[in-house]
Amino acid sequence: MEQSELLKNAWEESDKTQLIGIIREAQGEDLGKVFAPEQKKIWDSAFDTEQKKEKVLICSDERIQPAPGEFKMGVAGQLILAPLDVQTKFIHDWKGKIKFVRSHSGCGAAGLAYQKLSPEEKNQYQDGDNPADEYGKLFSADLASKLGADFEHIPFSRMRGSEDFHDARMIFWSADPEFDPSELDNDFLPPHFLANGLAYGLEPEYCKEELKILSGIGLGGHGFGELFTPDNPFYVISLGKNAKEINGLAKEALKEFGDRVKFKYIKR
Repeated sequence: MEQSELLKNAWEESDKTQLIGIIREAQGEDLGKVFAPEQKKIWDSAFDTEQKKEKVLICSDERIQPAPGEFKMGVAGQLILAPLDVQTKFIHDWKGKIKFVRSHSGCGAAGLAYQKLSPEEKNQYQDGDNPADEYGKLFSADLASKLGADFEHIPFSRMRGSEDFHDARMIFWSADPEFDPSELDNDFLPPHFLANGLAYGLEPEYCKEELKILSGIGLGGHGFGELFTPDNPFYVISLGKNAKEINGLAKEALKEFGDRVKFKYIKR
């Protein structure tokens, strides 16, 4: 099957999900006002209010999901694109509190970070089949060591979706430390990026850059790309007590994508 047909099929499948339908029918940006009682009940199941799950630092990538009993801290490339001071503060704040750091094959963030290396630095990562993956793997293993966490690399065989493209229809930009979309059924929720660094003390300016990078992946040639139009946009959904305010920050960050992106928020 050609990739264009795979993309089309993936798009049509995600189009059937309840949340896409809810968003399309919603007037305004506040999605919290439009859930029917049964939809609200489903949505509320996405919050780990007792905080019993083990935290794992894994990529925002929609193809990487936490295991049962785990809570995904979704950060692009496990902080591989973050400035050193942001990484240092995160290590200070979360040392001893994270169970796993996991890298994965085909990580777009690792690829971007690898391209920024000098030729001499790139030579250090030529042992594996994919130098960018090797760089991402070694970066994440080192970060796990600094955090006192276990490390694991996830190959394509353990990822959902396709290794050739991203099928994310939206990104959850979350400042809510209890929001766990992995609890929601695939019939309700379409494939999505999860960027919740705001909930764990990452600087807003860094989080805005990460939001731009992830949205660019979804809107570009490695995602649904041109299938996103003003009538069928990529959605950014901001979450948290200050959801309306961070929704405004998202608009500032993504101006370059124009009306192919629509912004919604859910305050809790």
